[in-house]
Amino acid sequence: MGGAADHSGLGPAEQGSRYQTVPVDLGPPDLEISLQLDPHAPRAARYHVAQVDRPSPDLRDAVILLTSELVTRAAQYSRPGSDEAVQLRVWMPADVVRVELRAPRELLLPPAEREGPHYGLVLLDQVADRWSIEPTEALACAWFEIDRHRHEAEPEQEPQRQPRPRRRSLARRLRSRTAH
Repeated sequence: MGGAADHSGLGPAEQGSRYQTVPVDLGPPDLEISLQLDPHAPRAARYHVAQVDRPSPDLRDAVILLTSELVTRAAQYSRPGSDEAVQLRVWMPADVVRVELRAPRELLLPPAEREGPHYGLVLLDQVADRWSIEPTEALACAWFEIDRHRHEAEPEQEPQRQPRPRRRSLARRLRSRTAH
């Protein structure tokens, strides 16, 4: 982090529409784990991220969704049966949530010949306040940030419950049928 990312060869989606090169000192991460890239990696990532903090349900769901998308992206491009792993780091201070996924470059930046929509990147663009995929020679770091105040300032709306009509219990209905 800290310097400008090399976005050569990246399409607009991989660059992050709200990309900012702001050096952020968040201190040590609240979560730092290595995940083996297998079919269970996205589930493991969701589980571990959900254990870090108790943010509002909307913020928690957004962080879990985007983390799962990043890990799924890496898992999809990994070689079957390989021992590849990714490093997941999460910070959840009072003002912002930051998630980083460090992986071999080819797992986060697939070759240009792989066409088609990258739905995980569309989700990043729609949900995260800032995000980017920053490649180096061997590794890449995909990260996103979500401002806490935006999600936690919104009051949760309880769904309006309509009163249910009183129903007689099954036993009363059966008794009334046999009494006639």
